[in-house]
Amino acid sequence: MTLSKESQTFLDNLRIYLFASNKKEDEVNELMEELEDHLYEAEQNGKNVEHIIGKSPKAYMKEIEAEVETDGRFWLIFVPLILLNAFAYLIMNKAIADERDYSMLALIGNPLVFIVTILLLFGMYRFIAANKLSKKVTVMLYIVMGFAPTAMFTGILVADLFIETPMLTISPAMNIAVIIAACIIFIAAALYWKAWISVIVPAVLYIPQVILHFININEQSKLIIILSIIILFSLSLIIWQLRLIKKDN
Repeated sequence: MTLSKESQTFLDNLRIYLFASNKKEDEVNELMEELEDHLYEAEQNGKNVEHIIGKSPKAYMKEIEAEVETDGRFWLIFVPLILLNAFAYLIMNKAIADERDYSMLALIGNPLVFIVTILLLFGMYRFIAANKLSKKVTVMLYIVMGFAPTAMFTGILVADLFIETPMLTISPAMNIAVIIAACIIFIAAALYWKAWISVIVPAVLYIPQVILHFININEQSKLIIILSIIILFSLSLIIWQLRLIKKDN
């Protein structure tokens, strides 16, 4: 079954819109199959996508959105797991370096940034999927979205330097518990998403730091070694992805 470019683009946008609207995946898949059949039949009869959806894709998407059931697992499992996974990355460096002081501003601010980022990202996906935007506008939105979290995290770091907030100091035993908890979070994320990259990435980032912590070399040499490992790992991931794409083609 081959659809026209216009119909296929609409289906892709609708799937993104429903995904960003937190709709149940099985219902979305069933709906997409039915709609694909309707579009194919319409095109075989010389009609276009507007015959099925009307002249406003945005209005049609909102109608479909209201009909598909919301997936409660998004806020109960998916978002908390993302927050925990991201938070584990933030605290792991400090824990490995045995830095046991945490400001309340960072402990509260960083999770809020992740929540705001998720909401902005899903809102952007919905907006792009439901509106016919030029490539320039779409690229600009992605650029802004890319810089927004960095700007917010930087703002927290700068504010933390000038605003005095209560500090949370944990014991050495608690620091070890933090490292263990972060490892458990990485493993749980890998099992839930069925993607071992959630374990491989932190392993590559942090295991060398742990090993170098017990080796008597200067900090500059440690930094060079860690950066070299990260660069080699990144290149390996790129080559692996390119091979997968080539294999699929």
